[in-house]
Formats: sequence, C-alpha cells, structure tokens
Amino acid sequence: MSGERAPRFEKNVAGPFYTTGHCLACGAPEDEAPDLLAPLEGENYDTYFVRQPTTPDEVERACCAAEVCCLAAVRYGGTDPRIIARLANLPEWCDYLLAPDGSLRDAGPWPPSARSLEFWAGYARKHRG
Repeated sequence: MSGERAPRFEKNVAGPFYTTGHCLACGAPEDEAPDLLAPLEGENYDTYFVRQPTTPDEVERACCAAEVCCLAAVRYGGTDPRIIARLANLPEWCDYLLAPDGSLRDAGPWPPSARSLEFWAGYARKHRG
C-alpha cells in the first residue's frame, strides 16, 4: 500500500467504525448516532466511538454519521460488502473498497483526494431521506 491508512483516534472503542481525531466538534455526527459516539459536552471536544453498532439500525446511523462529517473523520475500516456499498464504495468513508468483480481492495492512502464540501453536503442531504 502506498501512503498511510487513516489514523484511528485512540479514544475509539475497538471495532470497524472509528474516527480519525480530525473532527471540528460541530456535533453533526453525534446527532446522527448519539448512542454510538461520545457526547460533545463538558470538556469533551473529541468525536469518537464509545460503542460499535450491533443492529442494522445502529449500522445505518453510524453510516449517516460518516456521511455528515465534512472532514471524512468518521470512517468504516471493516470489510462487510453491504456496509461498504451503503457508504457508496467511497474512499472518503471506507478503508476498503469493492472492486468491479466484488473482491475487496485497499482504498489507498489517506486522506482521499480532495472533493468539494458542497458536493458531500448535498450527497448527505440526498441520502439521509
């Protein structure tokens, strides 16, 4: 692999969903998955997973948290093809991508290529329902 994988913020619980520690503490990811991400209250200005999703609804909310994070700081590092497809098979949110033949491939170095924040904000609004 060329480049580095996205860093995992040390406060995350172990598991495939994680944050990089580069969040702006805007609260948008926490609003999507308040039971999975640490609350931004008191002295905490860090976004990180306190619990991994275990149900389909929780996985959906973790995916929504990734989509609303404007810095791609909420990520999926697992290999479940359904979750990768749910996250649009994009390196902005996934450490692994689905190749055309259905196999997994490394998403490449982090951070992914720069994309318009306006595009991602529109994408998240469109896919959140």
